[in-house]
Amino acid sequence: MLFALLTLALSGCKDLDNYDAPAGGLHGTIMDASTNEPIPLPVQGSSGVIINLFEQNTSATKSIDFYAKDNGTYENSQVFNGEYRVVVNGPFVQVAENTVVVKGQTELNFTAVPYSRIEATAVAAGKSVTVTYKVTPSSPEFKTTEVYGYWNFAPGIDNSGSNYAEKLTSANVTGTMGFNLENSSVFKSNLYKITNNGNKVYFRMGAKTNGVINYSKTVEIVLQ
Repeated sequence: MLFALLTLALSGCKDLDNYDAPAGGLHGTIMDASTNEPIPLPVQGSSGVIINLFEQNTSATKSIDFYAKDNGTYENSQVFNGEYRVVVNGPFVQVAENTVVVKGQTELNFTAVPYSRIEATAVAAGKSVTVTYKVTPSSPEFKTTEVYGYWNFAPGIDNSGSNYAEKLTSANVTGTMGFNLENSSVFKSNLYKITNNGNKVYFRMGAKTNGVINYSKTVEIVLQ
């Protein structure tokens, strides 16, 4: 009798869990409306940009949430087919929003306007790296109050303290920042990580404009 009851219970659980897996997915890029380039974003995680999916024409009340990538793309390969309202709250002048019918792996791109656009290049001389940058607010009415330069031993970089090794701050919207890694205690203590990663270090600029931080692309440097 005990065996029969256990078999019946397991059979009931199987019936409860016997749903088809999601057959769809959603992916795309969040593009700058002026440059048509991907907008660099914070790192996936607590400081990242969240994609909200609101299922339409059903009784669902909660959104499906996941993070965009720092290169301006996003992907969720496990979404049920159906109609969704998609909302992206990022470092943009206005929220990016659209509707989509997911049928299999579906592409949906967005356009948005960042508060500022940051260009950055980096060159190395030994263990010293110089980053040249330019910050351009997307409106003449916007004001950039602080500019940040970061380096990290991993490519994920943003203003969260866990996502950079060291940070420099400036009030100048154009100029250079110098990183003397050879004299950096953080660099020395993480040298084994850098060596194991092919002597690669990563640099990124950020700018606070109207209280919102936008970023440059991340620049990879191989130290000699």
